Amino acid sequence: MNKQRELWIDAAKGFSIIFVVMGHSGDAAANHYLSWFRMPLFFILSGLVFKPVDSCRYLGWAAKRTKGLMTPYAAYGMLIATVLLLFSFNFRDFAENIARLLYGGLSLTGPYGVFWFITCLLFTQLLFGYIVRYPMRTQLLLITAAYSLSHLISLTSLHTFNLPWNIDVSLLAVTYYAVGYYGKKAIPALIRRRITLPLLLPLCAGVFALERAGMIHYSLNMKYKEYDAVVLDLFIPLLVSLTICAGVYWLSRLFPLQWLGNLGRNTIAIMYLHLPVNYALKYLLGADYGLVPFTLVGVGVPLLAALWISRFPVLSRLYLGHHGGSRPAVSYSERTAVRSSVSPGD
Repeated sequence: MNKQRELWIDAAKGFSIIFVVMGHSGDAAANHYLSWFRMPLFFILSGLVFKPVDSCRYLGWAAKRTKGLMTPYAAYGMLIATVLLLFSFNFRDFAENIARLLYGGLSLTGPYGVFWFITCLLFTQLLFGYIVRYPMRTQLLLITAAYSLSHLISLTSLHTFNLPWNIDVSLLAVTYYAVGYYGKKAIPALIRRRITLPLLLPLCAGVFALERAGMIHYSLNMKYKEYDAVVLDLFIPLLVSLTICAGVYWLSRLFPLQWLGNLGRNTIAIMYLHLPVNYALKYLLGADYGLVPFTLVGVGVPLLAALWISRFPVLSRLYLGHHGGSRPAVSYSERTAVRSSVSPGD
């Protein structure tokens, strides 16, 4: 599988992180429509490159995944808390920020507003990594149960309960993650077909037009557990995500999208820093600014920071979750060393 064909995954992640930044700009319309798919797309793409681990190695793998995701979580969290302390010298607020970081979930607001995603991603990976040890039928039953339970929580007063680290949101996220994993072969094959994008674009536009016309009412907010449309919560995010993937794939065939792939390989820094950087700039300017400046600042400054950090192995491990240097295009091919007992139903 050549690098050009793998570039689209990182490029799609690049678009996804741009959509995340745009959604936090304060533009209500942008946030409403982008929230339909920006987080599901991340989980689908993550599932697409997931490699199952043998059950006897699960604990070691889980420890490694936890360390890989939570080290930057702690590093960025302490960095932001320390900067706020230097400006305010309020040690009580500093202690409260650390407590919020430890608990996570809905208590994370302001410059920490997106930290919930990392812990949710971690629990989603750990949950799915455990599920795939079972036969395919059991896997599908467990994922269906998780999806149903997530909507039961959303439709009751339980959705206001703040579980640590947004653990309960993983019940929904694991479905999107599973779509990516089970579609490891089907999704690339589908988006490579020339007819796919011309078919998906009108469908996608039709859904947005129906919502704009008030013929359907749809919203999705994973952090706050606002997902109450059992069918549409699967159909709409998947439809839009596939459309984006197909569009990015064909763009990568026509134009050099290495810059966008590089953006997709540095989503962690942009995820953590786009809110603090923009909050700081708004504070210095004493005014809000629009969608485009917010997005340019929120993407550009963290990306430059990530490129600088990648030159130093210690800082890279702390803030980027890897050892630094350039990183190859991501691959969605199966790992041949995985034994058949990992997923007996495949």
